[in-house]
Amino acid sequence: MTIVASPTAAIQLRDQRVDFWRGVALAMIFVNHIPGNYWENFTSRNFGFSDAAELFVFLAGFASAFAYGRLFLGGERLIASLRAARRAGVLYLVHITLTMAAVAIFSWGALALGEGAIMRNIGLSQFLTMPLETMVGFASLGHQLGYVNILPMYSVLLLMLPLHLFLAGISRNVMLAAAIAMWFAAYIFRIDVPAYPLPGGWFFNPFAWQLIFAIGLYCGFRRIEGKAGFPYRKWLFFAALGYVFVSFLTIRLDLWWLWGASSLPMMLTGFDKTYVSVPRLLHILAVCYLFANAAPSSPFSRVTRDNVFAMLGRHSLPIFAVGTVLSLLGQVIKHDQIPDILFDTLLIGGGLSIQIALARYLDWWRMASKVARPAGKPVPTNPVAGHSPVPLRLPPRSAAPAAVPASARAESTKPRTA
Repeated sequence: MTIVASPTAAIQLRDQRVDFWRGVALAMIFVNHIPGNYWENFTSRNFGFSDAAELFVFLAGFASAFAYGRLFLGGERLIASLRAARRAGVLYLVHITLTMAAVAIFSWGALALGEGAIMRNIGLSQFLTMPLETMVGFASLGHQLGYVNILPMYSVLLLMLPLHLFLAGISRNVMLAAAIAMWFAAYIFRIDVPAYPLPGGWFFNPFAWQLIFAIGLYCGFRRIEGKAGFPYRKWLFFAALGYVFVSFLTIRLDLWWLWGASSLPMMLTGFDKTYVSVPRLLHILAVCYLFANAAPSSPFSRVTRDNVFAMLGRHSLPIFAVGTVLSLLGQVIKHDQIPDILFDTLLIGGGLSIQIALARYLDWWRMASKVARPAGKPVPTNPVAGHSPVPLRLPPRSAAPAAVPASARAESTKPRTA
């Protein structure tokens, strides 16, 4: 399968809803990462089986079709693979920075508040009892602190991306079948990345979560071709709506026992997040299907570039990093405090305001950089707004310029008249 997108087609493929929902996911992650605040009761995890993490990974796969897939399937496999690997390296560096920030913030909190118990949170107790082993675990990504553990999984998904793209070059269905097989094998044989120095594996198992990523990648390729990522089927729409409603009732009415009453395997009836059990997987797909096929009159179908959440989503990595630091500070501030609507509103509202201000600054800086760029011969690109441009192949430097007919040269020397 070869994908070639012209600049015009690329602009037409622009879907602000992707950035919008990515921004919504980032905002919910920030709220959820401050346990005990009033507003965490209103994030998506309180109304269904999946949460913001599944949405974020699905959208990451969707965006990867534009950022790397077009280049890879256009013949530049090495360049696309190196770009994905470089991005994985950037995520690793950001993760290490956030891990050290978490250690510093909680250490400061313990000293400032005189509460040594703070150092027993988010997996920091191992840092006190076995510091050398834990530092090795930090560097090798084996030991991941709570609330600072999604970027390692995302890094591995990007390293897996060339394999997904290679299979997509054969057939998208082959890619999806391979992703399902890997997910199934990870669950059956308990395949995961070791969590040194503790036993077990990563909380976000990349061999299972790659299925959500691959489904997003699949939908992204459909969108590049001008097709709907989720084609509308009336029966499927109402089936998704029904499943989301059942999920909502299960959460709100505490009906978990109904799912565990059957003798079916836990993979089909459980709610395991590490291995992405079927109920969680179906829920995120149902939610994406419903919003992707929202009525044209719905505000979810008419998202503009200036939308606040779209701004957050355009700059997902810096917003996530700053939001994580702010949420860790919020955890220290909220230590041993009960939910309080006024205080929590100021805390959450202040954190979100800082992230929105950062997104506005990054938007402004992007435009200012374009204005300040020195004039010169531009490099032709296939632009997809919000993603790295895909360079077109330029002629070799040694190529001789095309010959200009003598009549044309003579014509160009004639004086122009009004």
